[in-house]
Amino acid sequence: MTVQPEDIEPEENRGTRGGVIDWRNDPNFRWPERVPWSELGPDFTEQFSRGDQPEDAEIIGPKGSGKTHLMMTILHDHYADQKAWQQERGAKNIRQGAIMVLTKRDDDIFQQMGWPVARNLGEIRDTNVVFWPQTGKLGTERKQYHDEKIQGLLNQLWQPKANTVLAFDEIGYIESLSGELRALLLQYWRESRSLGISLLAMKQRPQGALRDMHSETPWTAVFKPKDRADAERFAELLGHRRDWMPVLDSLDRQKREFVLRHAISDQAFISWVDVPLSPQKIQRKGLRAMVSR
Repeated sequence: MTVQPEDIEPEENRGTRGGVIDWRNDPNFRWPERVPWSELGPDFTEQFSRGDQPEDAEIIGPKGSGKTHLMMTILHDHYADQKAWQQERGAKNIRQGAIMVLTKRDDDIFQQMGWPVARNLGEIRDTNVVFWPQTGKLGTERKQYHDEKIQGLLNQLWQPKANTVLAFDEIGYIESLSGELRALLLQYWRESRSLGISLLAMKQRPQGALRDMHSETPWTAVFKPKDRADAERFAELLGHRRDWMPVLDSLDRQKREFVLRHAISDQAFISWVDVPLSPQKIQRKGLRAMVSR
């Protein structure tokens, strides 16, 4: 039998696991340390919020895993860090604001944000707001409504020195709204960094997402999947599947543990949000704050 060249194990990829050479594992893999967010969060925020170049982040996990809570925590930490940076330097404006884009009809968890809510583009006169266009329309009309509103936001934001973290609660739904919006998001994943825009996107499953969301994102947070087939793809987002599937299996779902990996530095940790989220009462003239009822 003739062995095809692509079936030969590359010499440089061969690792040793249990004394057996196996190219399917990463020889440099190390089991990630468990660190609570109260300790890990400040270091993440320092790098995510104050780096010389904006860095994108993705959060992957099934419904109810805790990914929304993590996203809101990241945004809260980012805002607090930017305010501290502003005070340290006596600056008039924060370095990088944030806009969280929501498309759900209602969800009480977002009341924990405390940020002002903009229903229309004209209300976004400043950043650190929740953009939440709501409609009573259903089906195709609802999708068309969201498509128009979100395309309007992306077109409005695309300008030099936009300096904004743009967070999407469910990027999978937004990508499905239209081919035009999907192409615009692709442009954002590839080029928005030059405008000072950081993307923070959340998705229930990695399948079906734009590949650029994964390939262009240095930060990846992965919660424990419920499906074994999903587990394989979740693990591949972190590295070699054989290395990372046991790590994902070890995550405590009750504790809402997740793996956070930085592709550039190759650092990875197992973490969980151990600090309660308190609403940040950011005041904006003419806008109602989103606070717990």
